[in-house]
Amino acid sequence: MILKKTTMENNERNARREFLKKIIATSTLAGLAPYINPIELLAAAGRGEMPKRPLGKTGHMVNLFSLGGQATLEIPGKEEESLAIINRALDLGVNYIDTSAYYGRAAQGEDQLPLQGTSERYIGKVLKQRRKEVFIATKTHDRSYNGAMRHLEKSLKNLQTDVIDLWQIHNVRSQEKETIDRIFADDGVIKAMEKAKSEGIVRFLGFTGHEDPEVLKMMAERYPFDNVLVAINAADKHHNSFIENFLPVAVEKKMGIVGMKIPARDRIFDHGGIITMKEAMEYVLTLPVSTVIVGIDKIKELEENIRIATQFEPLSADELLAIEDKVKPYYEHLQFFKGLSEWPTDW
Repeated sequence: MILKKTTMENNERNARREFLKKIIATSTLAGLAPYINPIELLAAAGRGEMPKRPLGKTGHMVNLFSLGGQATLEIPGKEEESLAIINRALDLGVNYIDTSAYYGRAAQGEDQLPLQGTSERYIGKVLKQRRKEVFIATKTHDRSYNGAMRHLEKSLKNLQTDVIDLWQIHNVRSQEKETIDRIFADDGVIKAMEKAKSEGIVRFLGFTGHEDPEVLKMMAERYPFDNVLVAINAADKHHNSFIENFLPVAVEKKMGIVGMKIPARDRIFDHGGIITMKEAMEYVLTLPVSTVIVGIDKIKELEENIRIATQFEPLSADELLAIEDKVKPYYEHLQFFKGLSEWPTDW
């Protein structure tokens, strides 16, 4: 019985190793192969630069690390700290910032609505002076034409720009599989996106998701989106995997693929350190993604993450397997966004 179990485990591990080799190889299909070449990576590191990858079909060459608009950037009363983070990120070469009309963290018992747009407003104060340096992505969480258009109007004002590079449908969720037609209806959010794009207010369209690869797959197969923002971290394989069940579709569609939830809202540092930030970032960057976004609390964290991206070298399938083994006992904790554990209290 023990021998049979060991043989089964070895077979499963070998199958996983072959899958990882295959998914790494799909970087060629995504047009990423020249940009994860060790020679190119070493040359970029020698220049003190982050390597760049194509953001799907958009024509934008994005650095491996990008700035997320949560953490400090969404907290009311943190303007000075937020502006310092954003400016420092641009100074260090970050050329993609992700935010949302929704971001603005309320304290417990406070009304969320008046605080929405906090992140956009902080970013807008920097974009007013440095707009040409960054590709800006924001989102609408409304599924209707009118609601999305109201968000777009506020986003343009908050970001102090006339054009948004990437406008995305925020957090497409499991329960929307049965109501997905609402998104594509004549009075749905897609019609707002198409109108904004036709008028030159928005350049590219995308969607985002944390929970369910199946609904993201439905979205990608339904419409020629330019980009997807998807939750991928080292614990992904252990439950309803985006890497297995969605990433190949996004690659096939030649979409820009932006990874998020890399440190699982800093949960990788729990239990004495499940894995390091270096392991967390390198795991995802070895996959066929264009870039990863991380929300930043302090400039020191920003500088560390950019240093990791600058020095990045792709991992082997066995190195990916080793990281997956480390996180396995904590996979529910690290995938709270799939409903496996409680969301952080400061979310």
